[in-house]
Amino acid sequence: MKEARRYNTPCIGQCSTVFGDTVCRGCLRFVHEIIDWNRYDDDEKSVVWQRLEQLVSRIVPQYVQVDDPHAIDNAVLFHRLPYRSGNIWHNIYNLLRLAERRNLTLENCGFRLLPGYRPSDIQQHLYSLADAFYERDFVRATRMAAEQPDLFQNKA
Repeated sequence: MKEARRYNTPCIGQCSTVFGDTVCRGCLRFVHEIIDWNRYDDDEKSVVWQRLEQLVSRIVPQYVQVDDPHAIDNAVLFHRLPYRSGNIWHNIYNLLRLAERRNLTLENCGFRLLPGYRPSDIQQHLYSLADAFYERDFVRATRMAAEQPDLFQNKA
């Protein structure tokens, strides 16, 4: 069996922030997270990873039927995709993205899309939710900081 590939960034090389998106359509990170990623310490990166994994774990199960979790693991390793131990939904998501980019079939991968859905439907749903989180959390906090700077100043 092949070894799991380790990865240090969510980037998949399809960044849409260069075209003005505030949330990347490729990796679903916020623009400021992409810009500052190499400056983040392990804890800051972990917070981003957790948000992305929660997002994927919330959306992907709505679109797929899992038949064989072991086959999913084998498919991820066979295709040399980033493997997330303990997160079947992220592994399925990586397989779906690969299938869409390379026009591969998902037969024998241990899961199947529910009838009427395509991988692009999942990606659009993930992007819409990530964009809503950006608007709700980051933009609101930025607005509050501008309107009430005394609340956000370090009073050490």
